[in-house]
Amino acid sequence: MTAVITTVLGLIETYLLPLVVSTSDTALITSIISTLQGLLPLVVGSIGPFYTSIKNIITALSEDPSTLPDKLAALQALDKQADDAFEAIAGETDSETS
Repeated sequence: MTAVITTVLGLIETYLLPLVVSTSDTALITSIISTLQGLLPLVVGSIGPFYTSIKNIITALSEDPSTLPDKLAALQALDKQADDAFEAIAGETDSETS
């Protein structure tokens, strides 16, 4: 499962984000957000390896001027979910080493 998620995130970063920037395709932005919304619950407990990719995708879409306000709100929610999951994992790691 990890390999599949890593591949999907890599494909989004490598091929779809540059396409969004060059075409300002709101349907593609919506599709990427939907994909993140589907993937994030699968990786919340082990977000470490995926965190940077997820944050990069969220940042790129948030900065794109063609991202509509409702999609920006969805991205902010995803960003918070990712940060909360990462902080929870970091907190578990800190308590295990204490």
